[in-house]
Amino acid sequence: MSGRTYRVTGINLKGIPLGESDRIITILTREQGLIRAVVKGSRKQPSKWGGRMEPFVINDLLIARGRWSAQTDACQRLQRIVQVETLQTFPRLGRSLAHLTAAQYLAEVALLLALPDQAQEELFVVLVEHLQRIERAAAERAVLPLLIHGLYHLLALAGFAPQVQACHFCGGELVDSVFFSPQLGGLVCDPCRVAQRPSPIVWVSSSVLQALGSLPSPTLAEDSLPLAAWLEAERLLRRVLEHHADREIRSAGLLDSCYAVPTASSQGVAAATFSEEPFRSSEALGGNLKKL
Repeated sequence: MSGRTYRVTGINLKGIPLGESDRIITILTREQGLIRAVVKGSRKQPSKWGGRMEPFVINDLLIARGRWSAQTDACQRLQRIVQVETLQTFPRLGRSLAHLTAAQYLAEVALLLALPDQAQEELFVVLVEHLQRIERAAAERAVLPLLIHGLYHLLALAGFAPQVQACHFCGGELVDSVFFSPQLGGLVCDPCRVAQRPSPIVWVSSSVLQALGSLPSPTLAEDSLPLAAWLEAERLLRRVLEHHADREIRSAGLLDSCYAVPTASSQGVAAATFSEEPFRSSEALGGNLKKL
Protein backbone atom coordinates (compact mmCIF):
# COMPACT_ATOMS: atom_id res chain seq x y z
CA MET A 1 0.00 0.00 0.00
CA SER A 2 3.05 2.25 0.29
CA GLY A 3 3.14 5.16 -2.12
CA ARG A 4 -0.59 5.18 -2.80
CA THR A 5 -2.41 8.46 -2.21
CA TYR A 6 -6.02 9.40 -1.69
CA ARG A 7 -8.09 12.53 -1.01
CA VAL A 8 -10.29 13.24 1.98
CA THR A 9 -12.05 16.16 3.63
CA GLY A 10 -11.26 16.43 7.32
CA ILE A 11 -11.20 18.64 10.39
CA ASN A 12 -8.09 18.81 12.59
CA LEU A 13 -8.92 17.74 16.14
CA LYS A 14 -5.56 17.17 17.81
CA GLY A 15 -1.87 17.75 17.21
CA ILE A 16 1.28 16.55 19.00
CA PRO A 17 4.96 17.34 18.28
CA LEU A 18 7.11 14.82 16.46
CA GLY A 19 10.87 15.31 16.53
CA GLU A 20 12.20 18.85 16.16
CA SER A 21 10.10 20.13 13.29
CA ASP A 22 7.23 17.75 12.52
CA ARG A 23 3.78 17.17 13.96
CA ILE A 24 1.26 14.34 14.12
CA ILE A 25 -2.28 15.50 13.41
CA THR A 26 -5.40 13.53 14.31
CA ILE A 27 -8.10 14.29 11.76
CA LEU A 28 -11.77 13.38 11.56
CA THR A 29 -12.55 12.80 7.88
CA ARG A 30 -15.82 12.27 6.10
CA GLU A 31 -14.56 9.42 3.96
CA GLN A 32 -12.10 7.46 6.14
CA GLY A 33 -13.08 8.32 9.69
CA LEU A 34 -10.24 9.02 12.09
CA ILE A 35 -6.73 9.19 10.66
CA ARG A 36 -3.33 10.12 12.13
CA ALA A 37 -0.93 11.78 9.73
CA VAL A 38 2.54 13.27 9.90
CA VAL A 39 3.02 16.84 8.68
CA LYS A 40 6.68 17.29 7.76
CA GLY A 41 8.19 20.63 8.78
CA SER A 42 4.95 22.02 10.20
CA ARG A 43 6.70 23.34 13.32
CA LYS A 44 9.37 25.23 11.43
CA GLN A 45 9.22 29.02 11.31
CA PRO A 46 8.20 29.95 8.72
CA SER A 47 6.38 26.84 7.52
CA LYS A 48 4.78 26.22 4.13
CA TRP A 49 1.77 24.83 5.98
CA GLY A 50 0.95 28.12 7.71
CA GLY A 51 -2.09 27.77 9.96
CA ARG A 52 -3.65 24.96 7.96
CA MET A 53 -2.65 22.34 10.53
CA GLU A 54 -4.09 24.18 13.53
CA PRO A 55 -7.08 22.71 15.41
CA PHE A 56 -10.57 23.24 14.00
CA VAL A 57 -9.43 23.83 10.44
CA ILE A 58 -11.28 21.93 7.71
CA ASN A 59 -9.07 20.94 4.80
CA ASP A 60 -9.15 19.08 1.54
CA LEU A 61 -6.20 16.69 2.02
CA LEU A 62 -4.02 14.56 -0.19
CA ILE A 63 -2.80 11.69 2.01
CA ALA A 64 0.00 9.20 1.34
CA ARG A 65 -0.48 5.86 3.06
CA GLY A 66 2.33 4.75 5.31
CA ARG A 67 3.91 1.34 5.71
CA TRP A 68 2.48 -0.98 8.33
CA SER A 69 1.89 -4.64 8.90
CA ALA A 70 -1.49 -6.29 8.81
CA GLN A 71 -1.34 -6.62 12.60
CA THR A 72 -0.92 -2.87 13.21
CA ASP A 73 -3.91 -1.39 14.99
CA ALA A 74 -5.80 1.02 12.73
CA CYS A 75 -5.58 3.77 15.36
CA GLN A 76 -1.76 3.53 15.35
CA ARG A 77 -1.24 3.70 11.60
CA LEU A 78 0.68 6.82 10.66
CA GLN A 79 0.13 8.34 7.24
CA ARG A 80 1.59 11.45 5.64
CA ILE A 81 -0.02 14.68 4.49
CA VAL A 82 1.19 15.60 1.02
CA GLN A 83 -1.05 18.50 0.05
CA VAL A 84 -3.60 20.70 1.80
CA GLU A 85 -6.25 23.16 0.69
CA THR A 86 -8.15 24.93 3.45
CA LEU A 87 -11.92 24.92 3.08
CA GLN A 88 -13.13 26.43 6.37
CA THR A 89 -11.78 27.86 9.61
CA PHE A 90 -13.34 28.91 12.92
CA PRO A 91 -11.36 32.01 13.91
CA ARG A 92 -13.96 33.28 16.40
CA LEU A 93 -13.65 30.17 18.57
CA GLY A 94 -10.63 31.90 20.07
CA ARG A 95 -12.56 34.98 21.18
CA SER A 96 -12.93 33.66 24.75
CA LEU A 97 -11.94 30.80 26.99
CA ALA A 98 -15.57 29.66 27.04
CA HIS A 99 -15.74 29.37 23.23
CA LEU A 100 -12.44 27.53 23.02
CA THR A 101 -13.25 25.18 25.90
CA ALA A 102 -16.58 24.24 24.32
CA ALA A 103 -14.87 23.47 21.01
CA GLN A 104 -12.18 21.39 22.71
CA TYR A 105 -14.83 19.52 24.69
CA LEU A 106 -16.77 18.53 21.56
CA ALA A 107 -13.53 17.62 19.77
CA GLU A 108 -12.59 15.29 22.64
CA VAL A 109 -16.01 13.62 22.48
CA ALA A 110 -15.71 13.22 18.70
CA LEU A 111 -12.29 11.60 19.15
CA LEU A 112 -13.87 9.08 21.54
CA LEU A 113 -16.71 8.25 19.16
CA ALA A 114 -14.91 8.24 15.80
CA LEU A 115 -13.74 5.02 14.15
CA PRO A 116 -10.79 4.58 11.75
CA ASP A 117 -11.15 3.14 8.25
CA GLN A 118 -14.87 3.86 8.14
CA ALA A 119 -16.84 6.73 6.63
CA GLN A 120 -17.95 9.13 9.39
CA GLU A 121 -20.15 11.50 7.42
CA GLU A 122 -22.78 11.99 10.13
CA LEU A 123 -20.28 12.53 12.92
CA PHE A 124 -18.35 15.01 10.79
CA VAL A 125 -21.51 16.97 9.90
CA VAL A 126 -22.88 17.05 13.46
CA LEU A 127 -19.56 18.18 14.92
CA VAL A 128 -19.05 20.94 12.36
CA GLU A 129 -22.63 22.15 12.74
CA HIS A 130 -22.31 22.55 16.50
CA LEU A 131 -18.89 24.18 16.23
CA GLN A 132 -20.47 26.75 13.89
CA ARG A 133 -23.22 27.46 16.41
CA ILE A 134 -20.71 27.89 19.24
CA GLU A 135 -18.58 30.20 17.11
CA ARG A 136 -21.62 32.39 16.33
CA ALA A 137 -22.51 32.78 20.02
CA ALA A 138 -21.95 36.44 20.82
CA ALA A 139 -21.93 36.03 24.62
CA GLU A 140 -20.09 33.53 26.79
CA ARG A 141 -23.37 32.92 28.63
CA ALA A 142 -24.85 31.49 25.42
CA VAL A 143 -21.96 29.07 24.83
CA LEU A 144 -22.71 26.63 27.65
CA PRO A 145 -26.23 25.60 26.48
CA LEU A 146 -24.86 25.20 22.94
CA LEU A 147 -22.07 22.96 24.21
CA ILE A 148 -24.54 20.74 26.08
CA HIS A 149 -26.85 20.65 23.06
CA GLY A 150 -23.95 19.48 20.91
CA LEU A 151 -22.90 16.92 23.51
CA TYR A 152 -26.40 15.43 23.60
CA HIS A 153 -26.57 15.13 19.80
CA LEU A 154 -23.16 13.45 19.67
CA LEU A 155 -24.40 10.97 22.30
CA ALA A 156 -27.55 10.41 20.25
CA LEU A 157 -25.47 9.71 17.15
CA ALA A 158 -23.45 7.14 19.10
CA GLY A 159 -26.64 5.46 20.28
CA PHE A 160 -26.49 6.12 24.01
CA ALA A 161 -28.20 9.46 24.57
CA PRO A 162 -30.18 9.26 27.82
CA GLN A 163 -33.97 9.49 27.97
CA VAL A 164 -34.66 13.12 28.91
CA GLN A 165 -38.36 13.61 28.11
CA ALA A 166 -40.04 10.64 29.79
CA CYS A 167 -39.35 7.97 32.39
CA HIS A 168 -36.77 5.46 31.19
CA PHE A 169 -38.68 2.54 32.74
CA CYS A 170 -42.38 3.20 32.11
CA GLY A 171 -42.26 5.92 29.45
CA GLY A 172 -44.64 7.96 31.55
CA GLU A 173 -44.86 11.70 32.09
CA LEU A 174 -42.37 13.25 34.48
CA VAL A 175 -44.21 14.90 37.38
CA ASP A 176 -43.39 15.65 40.99
CA SER A 177 -40.04 14.14 42.00
CA VAL A 178 -37.79 13.12 39.08
CA PHE A 179 -34.44 11.32 39.20
CA PHE A 180 -31.56 10.55 36.85
CA SER A 181 -29.58 7.33 36.43
CA PRO A 182 -26.56 7.52 34.09
CA GLN A 183 -26.05 3.76 33.95
CA LEU A 184 -29.65 2.88 33.18
CA GLY A 185 -30.17 5.56 30.59
CA GLY A 186 -31.77 8.73 31.85
CA LEU A 187 -34.70 10.09 33.82
CA VAL A 188 -36.72 8.00 36.25
CA CYS A 189 -40.09 8.88 37.78
CA ASP A 190 -40.60 8.47 41.52
CA PRO A 191 -42.85 5.35 41.36
CA CYS A 192 -40.28 3.57 39.16
CA ARG A 193 -37.49 4.66 41.48
CA VAL A 194 -39.28 3.02 44.38
CA ALA A 195 -40.15 -0.12 42.39
CA GLN A 196 -36.88 -0.59 40.47
CA ARG A 197 -34.40 0.89 42.98
CA PRO A 198 -31.80 1.88 40.34
CA SER A 199 -28.35 2.79 41.61
CA PRO A 200 -26.59 5.20 41.48
CA ILE A 201 -29.32 7.81 41.13
CA VAL A 202 -29.73 11.56 41.72
CA TRP A 203 -32.71 13.86 42.20
CA VAL A 204 -33.24 16.37 39.36
CA SER A 205 -34.54 19.90 39.94
CA SER A 206 -37.22 21.47 37.74
CA SER A 207 -34.74 23.82 36.04
CA VAL A 208 -32.32 20.98 35.22
CA LEU A 209 -35.27 18.91 33.99
CA GLN A 210 -36.25 21.79 31.70
CA ALA A 211 -32.71 22.06 30.36
CA LEU A 212 -32.49 18.33 29.66
CA GLY A 213 -35.91 18.24 28.03
CA SER A 214 -34.91 20.89 25.48
CA LEU A 215 -31.90 18.95 24.17
CA PRO A 216 -33.49 16.56 21.63
CA SER A 217 -34.78 19.51 19.56
CA PRO A 218 -32.74 20.31 16.43
CA THR A 219 -32.12 23.84 17.70
CA LEU A 220 -32.22 25.45 21.13
CA ALA A 221 -34.75 28.16 21.86
CA GLU A 222 -33.51 31.21 23.74
CA ASP A 223 -33.54 30.29 27.41
CA SER A 224 -33.59 32.06 30.75
CA LEU A 225 -32.41 29.12 32.85
CA PRO A 226 -29.64 29.74 35.40
CA LEU A 227 -26.14 28.70 34.41
CA ALA A 228 -26.13 26.34 37.38
CA ALA A 229 -28.91 24.32 35.74
CA TRP A 230 -26.92 23.94 32.53
CA LEU A 231 -23.79 22.98 34.47
CA GLU A 232 -25.75 20.25 36.25
CA ALA A 233 -27.15 19.06 32.91
CA GLU A 234 -23.62 18.86 31.53
CA ARG A 235 -22.45 16.81 34.51
CA LEU A 236 -25.30 14.34 34.07
CA LEU A 237 -24.64 13.85 30.35
CA ARG A 238 -20.92 13.57 31.00
CA ARG A 239 -21.51 10.71 33.48
CA VAL A 240 -23.43 8.86 30.77
CA LEU A 241 -20.57 9.32 28.32
CA GLU A 242 -17.91 8.36 30.87
CA HIS A 243 -19.87 5.25 31.77
CA HIS A 244 -19.87 4.08 28.15
CA ALA A 245 -16.38 5.31 27.23
CA ASP A 246 -14.73 4.05 30.43
CA ARG A 247 -12.66 7.24 30.78
CA GLU A 248 -12.98 10.80 32.02
CA ILE A 249 -13.57 13.81 29.80
CA ARG A 250 -10.54 15.96 30.47
CA SER A 251 -11.90 19.12 28.82
CA ALA A 252 -14.73 19.28 31.35
CA GLY A 253 -12.25 20.43 33.97
CA LEU A 254 -11.96 23.78 32.21
CA LEU A 255 -15.66 24.56 32.57
CA ASP A 256 -15.23 25.68 36.18
CA SER A 257 -12.71 28.27 34.97
CA CYS A 258 -15.19 29.57 32.42
CA TYR A 259 -18.33 29.74 34.54
CA ALA A 260 -17.94 31.00 38.08
CA VAL A 261 -21.57 30.77 39.19
CA PRO A 262 -23.13 30.96 42.65
CA THR A 263 -23.61 27.69 44.47
CA ALA A 264 -26.29 25.46 43.02
CA SER A 265 -28.44 25.60 46.15
CA SER A 266 -28.53 29.40 46.10
CA GLN A 267 -30.12 29.27 42.64
CA GLY A 268 -32.63 26.57 43.50
CA VAL A 269 -30.65 23.90 41.68
CA ALA A 270 -29.65 20.95 43.82
CA ALA A 271 -26.04 19.92 43.47
CA ALA A 272 -25.96 16.46 41.91
CA THR A 273 -25.03 13.80 44.44
CA PHE A 274 -25.62 10.19 43.42
CA SER A 275 -26.95 7.83 46.04
CA GLU A 276 -26.34 4.09 46.26
CA GLU A 277 -29.46 3.58 48.35
CA PRO A 278 -31.81 6.51 47.63
CA PHE A 279 -32.07 8.90 50.58
CA ARG A 280 -29.69 6.83 52.75
CA SER A 281 -26.02 6.93 51.74
CA SER A 282 -24.55 9.33 49.19
CA GLU A 283 -21.23 10.14 47.58
CA ALA A 284 -19.65 12.57 45.13
CA LEU A 285 -21.07 12.77 41.64
CA GLY A 286 -19.79 9.98 39.46
CA GLY A 287 -18.03 8.18 42.31
CA ASN A 288 -19.43 4.85 41.16
CA LEU A 289 -18.77 5.47 37.49
CA LYS A 290 -15.80 4.12 35.63
CA LYS A 291 -12.62 6.17 35.76
CA LEU A 292 -9.31 6.15 33.97
